[in-house]
Amino acid sequence: GEREITLGFVDLMRDDYIEKDRSRGIYFTQDWVSLPGTMPVASGGIHVWHMPALVEIFGDD
Repeated sequence: GEREITLGFVDLMRDDYIEKDRSRGIYFTQDWVSLPGTMPVASGGIHVWHMPALVEIFGDD
């Protein structure tokens, strides 16, 4: 997907409260309160050429 939308999904997975931001693919404000975060996984694998951008977005932890 596009970088901004990918970053929007990163926020959804990590933050407790998300403001609406249509440019990032978030169409309504969400208050997750105390729901635990999630960990993204690539069930279909990741192409080696995508790794630099993904590490920049998600970090290396």
